[in-house]
Amino acid sequence: MKKFTAVFALVLLVSSFSFGQFSGKSSLGLLAGFGGGGLTGTGAIPIAAEFNFYNINENLQLGGFAGFASTSEDLSYGFYGGKWSYTNIIVAAQGTYHFSPGAKFDTFAGLALGYNVASATWEWSGTKPAYATDPTVTAGGFFYSGFAGFNYWLSKDFALQARVGYFPYVGAGITYNL
Repeated sequence: MKKFTAVFALVLLVSSFSFGQFSGKSSLGLLAGFGGGGLTGTGAIPIAAEFNFYNINENLQLGGFAGFASTSEDLSYGFYGGKWSYTNIIVAAQGTYHFSPGAKFDTFAGLALGYNVASATWEWSGTKPAYATDPTVTAGGFFYSGFAGFNYWLSKDFALQARVGYFPYVGAGITYNL
C-alpha cells in the first residue's frame, strides 16, 4: 500500500506540472537581471515587478511594470577623483502579446511606455580641487521600449520567465497566475 501511495503521489505531482500555461488570468511577475535604463558599471542588478491585470483576448494582456536599479563608478583625474552614483526607478504601462497561449513554452513580445525617474550624483573623494566645479546632469524622462521573452510553465499557475528589453536588458524571474 505504501508503494501504491508513493507512486500515486508521484503521478499526481508530475501531472500537475504538465498542464502549465498562460491561462488568460491576471499575472504577477518578479525579475532580476543585468543592465537597464542605460545603466552599466558595478552593481547594476535591476529588480522589477510586473502586474498584468487586463486581458483583451486570449493572446493580449495589458498591465503595469516597475523596476529599480542603482550603480556607481569611481573615476580619477590625476590626483583627484570621485564617484558617480546612478539610480533608476522605472514605472510603465505595458502590453504583452502571447504567441502560444496555453502552451507549456509560452513566447511573448510587447511594448512599454513609461517614465524613468533617474538620478546621477557626483561625490568628490578627498579634497575638491579649488578650481573645480561640481558636475551637473540631467537624467530620466519618458521612454518607450519593446521587449520579448518566454514563460516556461511548471504548473497551471507558476512559470519561469526570461526576457530581454529596456529594463532589464536581460532578465530572469518567476510569473504567477492570480
